[in-house]
Amino acid sequence: KEEEEKDDDLKRTLHRLQTFFVGFSKLIKQYGGIVEKYTFGRAHVIFEQENEDDDIDEKVTEALVACFIYTNNIFNNLSKYSQYENFKVHGGIDFGNYYGHDIDDGVNELEYTSIGAVANNSAKIQSAAPINYIYAMEKFIKKLPSELSNKFIELTDDEKDKLSGKLKSSKIYKVKYSDLFDSKKMSEIKDELNEVKDRVTEEANGLNLGDISFEGVYKRLSFDKLSLKGMNKRIDEAYVLCADIRGFTKLFNNSDSNLDNLKDVMESIYEIMGSVTNDTNATKVQYQGDRIIAVYNDFSGEEDALLRLIKGAFTLNSKIQYLNEDKEVKEKLNSRKIHIGIGCGMGKLIATRLGLNKSKHNMVLSEAYKDADKAEDKYAEKGEITIYKNIKEAIEKKDEDSEQLDYEVLLDLFTAISTTGFYKSDATIEEFNDKLSEKEQAQDKEIMNYAYNKKSIKSLSGALANTGLRSWGEE
Repeated sequence: KEEEEKDDDLKRTLHRLQTFFVGFSKLIKQYGGIVEKYTFGRAHVIFEQENEDDDIDEKVTEALVACFIYTNNIFNNLSKYSQYENFKVHGGIDFGNYYGHDIDDGVNELEYTSIGAVANNSAKIQSAAPINYIYAMEKFIKKLPSELSNKFIELTDDEKDKLSGKLKSSKIYKVKYSDLFDSKKMSEIKDELNEVKDRVTEEANGLNLGDISFEGVYKRLSFDKLSLKGMNKRIDEAYVLCADIRGFTKLFNNSDSNLDNLKDVMESIYEIMGSVTNDTNATKVQYQGDRIIAVYNDFSGEEDALLRLIKGAFTLNSKIQYLNEDKEVKEKLNSRKIHIGIGCGMGKLIATRLGLNKSKHNMVLSEAYKDADKAEDKYAEKGEITIYKNIKEAIEKKDEDSEQLDYEVLLDLFTAISTTGFYKSDATIEEFNDKLSEKEQAQDKEIMNYAYNKKSIKSLSGALANTGLRSWGEE
């Protein structure tokens, strides 16, 4: 009974997310934008300027304000979800050039992503913005008419410190969404969302818990054919990897003059991330700019998922370091180096696809993802792999129960990050393999010595018998 209640609550949570995405997608389409993807708690939205004479900036600003009105005044007021905590919104926006790129890893369906500082900047400043505020880069502010640009004020030094080292430009501005337009305009925007309100209300009231089911996973996880009102997957013990290229956003020139070069480098990074994910029999959830999310699960005939997870992380660390030595990459990066930071988590996981029929997005709900995300974002430095304590404990348990030396090597390679519950390593796959080889050789030598000593004792005992002498302890 208790398990059924938990499942029902989980189904309602998933349906609530689906309802939000349905309404949000309709809103963005109404304003002429494109939802590139939903990345758990964030929507990546693109508004394209067809030519330099197009004046879309005021419309984009209005669309952004509409997103706040939709969330605060429409979605959060749905009676169907009144028992849940309200969704909260904060926004980030920039203007600039980008490349649209379809990532093809040879296994999964093509995944569209945008490459450029404009996307990276927007995501980073959005994360730092307070609830109900919009952060905007200077390039966007300069595109606005004065009656709107004057509403924005530059961030304080303390506010800029939160973004220190993450962006090329420190010229960032803020405004509370409700201060951008007068009350008449705000009412007009809300009225224009009536169709969105009707659609999202219809979606919310259409909830039938019986339409949502969870199935176990007995082979490599796949997102194919998953959907909320169809098939959703549940894994009792899954591992999640989050890997992010450190400082890539800062490599873009403010003028976008090196966009072509960095696009080529990013494509090489996608190739590495995709190949490592596939070679270690993991499942790609999605790319998020210069970041990848992947899931590892156990299934018959494959190496332990925990080992594949950590080996995959070590391999990513190695291959990104090798990429820095590539002659063409060196030229395109102007001899600057790129680094990776990786976080890993472990726990129960639900996999599904949410969104409109023609634009569904892979999603995972899991404490494992939250731990991996925190490990990567907060604790992993350049060239480091960070794991949460439950993974460390799992390695210790497997080391006790298994004759494999791999787990013993992992325990040697990870050290505690004081008082955090996280552990880190800067190892590469080569270092792991070398240490494993050393331990195997030492073990083989120990076995040979044991066999030799046993043989020597037997020979000595035989020699004593031939002389009529007795070994110690014999009467």
